[in-house]
Parts: sequence; structure tokens; C-alpha cells
Amino acid sequence: MLRSLPMTIALALVISAGVVHGRWTHRWTVSHAIEDAAARLDRVPLTLGDWQGEPMELDRKQLALGEIAGYIARRYVNRLNQDTVTVLLVCGSPGPISVHTPDVCYVGAGFELSGEAGLFSVPRESSFPRAEFRNALLQKPSVHWPTYLRILWSWSAVGPWEVPDNPRLAFASRQVLYKLYVIRQPTSADEPVEDDPSPRFLRILLPELERVLFGSTSRGSPK
Repeated sequence: MLRSLPMTIALALVISAGVVHGRWTHRWTVSHAIEDAAARLDRVPLTLGDWQGEPMELDRKQLALGEIAGYIARRYVNRLNQDTVTVLLVCGSPGPISVHTPDVCYVGAGFELSGEAGLFSVPRESSFPRAEFRNALLQKPSVHWPTYLRILWSWSAVGPWEVPDNPRLAFASRQVLYKLYVIRQPTSADEPVEDDPSPRFLRILLPELERVLFGSTSRGSPK
């Protein structure tokens, strides 16, 4: 229970940042395309290979204020080695979904960014393009024991997961946008992303997302 507390706080920070933006703009309306996109989220499997998901509930009022039309928040545990990752997948209009990245909003909540947020590529099967993610390691100092969070995040409108320099501009013409966070609590700041189970989990999750969210539209040659 105590170990899951930082993850609950982490998800709350993501949603709270979106609330600020939703209140400031509040001009987007929910279209049928957004409703359809939100409905597809329920098709994401709870069981992914050796990983078993457990749903997490988020504050509905904050979700509405943040212009988040649909979401899944889950804690996935690997049955073989007990590795754990937390997934937050949201969708809505590109305006509110494209802004407020963790390397900004978490720092404002007392976390420190360990180095610059970098790019991380998740290799895929040859029939799918490579997925690009931002990778940030954050820590919250404590007199007893610091809290570390590694966050990978990316956006997708039509299939490929990408991290443009200006997401709001890049996705402005789209009807709907998905944003994916994968969050894990490492034991130290020295753990390289290659040793984190999150990329291994993503290699299983991403094909399922393309199947249930985009069908066959995301197939293409590898980058």
C-alpha cells in the first residue's frame, strides 16, 4: 500500500496539470470522434502476456475539468518476477491533451529532474514503426528516503507514438489525441532506462494499443 502511494500521487499530478489548462481554455467540445476514441480504451486488455493489470480510479471531476474524455489507469504486475509499472492512457481534444509534460508539472510539485528529459525509442516488430518516448527520471528529496519516478510519455493521433518538439502545433489539425504515460518507481537514480522493465512492457502493450485503438491504420515500414 505504501509503495503504491507515490504512483497515486503521480497520477494525480498529471490530472491536476490538465485541470489548469482545461479551466483556462474550456472551448473544446466532445465530438463523436472523441467519444469513439474514448470508448476504445475499454478494449485494452488487463492481461498482457505475463503482466496482469489492476484498474485504478481517478477523480472524475478533475478529469472533466481537464478536458479528458476518456482514460485508463492501471497498475500492471509481472506474475513471474513481480516487476510493476503504472500506465495512464488518456484521450481527448488535441489542445488540452498535447500540453503539460511531466518534466514541467512534476518539478512544480517538488520533484527534481535528474538530468534532461531525453528521447527513448522502443524497437518494434518489422511490420510496425518504431515508437518514440520522452524519458525523465525525477526525484523528490526526503530526510528519510528519496522518492524516484521514471516516466516515459508519448502521443499518438493515428497510430505511431511520437514526441514532437511542439506537440500542440504538431497535432493541432487532428480530431482526437491519445497520450500515454508509463510510470515506475526505481530504487535509485543510477538505474539506466535499459534495465527498467517499462520498455519490455511497452513492447507488449504497444501492439495491443495499435490493434484496439487504430486497427490496421498504423502499419507501415519501420523508421
